[in-house]
Amino acid sequence: MILRFLLACFAAVLFNAPAAAQEREGGYLYHVATTRAAPGKLEDLLKWIEEINASGFLEDSGVHKTLIMRHSQGDQWDLLSIGPMESWTAFHSKKATEKREKGYAKHAELLARGADLIAFTEDHFAYGPPLEVITEAYEANAFYHIEMFNAAPGKAGELAEQRRMENRYLELTGQTQNMIFTRAAGSDVDVFTIGFHENLQAFAEPSGASAEEAEAAAKQAGFKDRADISFYLRSLLSGHHDTLAVKVE
Repeated sequence: MILRFLLACFAAVLFNAPAAAQEREGGYLYHVATTRAAPGKLEDLLKWIEEINASGFLEDSGVHKTLIMRHSQGDQWDLLSIGPMESWTAFHSKKATEKREKGYAKHAELLARGADLIAFTEDHFAYGPPLEVITEAYEANAFYHIEMFNAAPGKAGELAEQRRMENRYLELTGQTQNMIFTRAAGSDVDVFTIGFHENLQAFAEPSGASAEEAEAAAKQAGFKDRADISFYLRSLLSGHHDTLAVKVE
């Protein structure tokens, strides 16, 4: 039994890991913002976002619709938004900038109303998977596990590799792998990951792998053993935040 499982692990890593890794991280640039609503204003903030999406602002400015996740439990922000930029060059090209400025000017009154609805926002720019991959995962799922990591000094690259190793473990044990984002600029988050799940029940569902199989999968993924998944991660961190979130339509 265990021998067959190890052979299956080897085959999965050999033939599937490169493609899977490409799908779950990449060089597409995103503007990621965490926002906390002013006290008692979360409902108004959500309605304001709906108004913006319905106003024609996105079309007029050439801005992609942001993917928005609402805090359920965990960190202190209310909303996390992921805005596609593609690249610094594409976003700040003369043509894109001029169109964006015209759109902002046309809808200035509506956009300005947000100032009274927001207590705090923090900007982050990160490289992540291709836009179509993120969009498909967002549309197909409504529950998200978001983990934000601050690397210990000099450990950002090793931290990103640990997240890839954990994805390999998740794949080998039949669990949902995470999308990996790495810092480009902005806040002090070096790496963050998002697990896209259908709902809370799907997120909480056990892998189905036996203890023996999980131990073998951890070693196959590059860890010393299953316990090392957590211990190794902790050795690379100076800070860490977990959040469970739901979709904002």
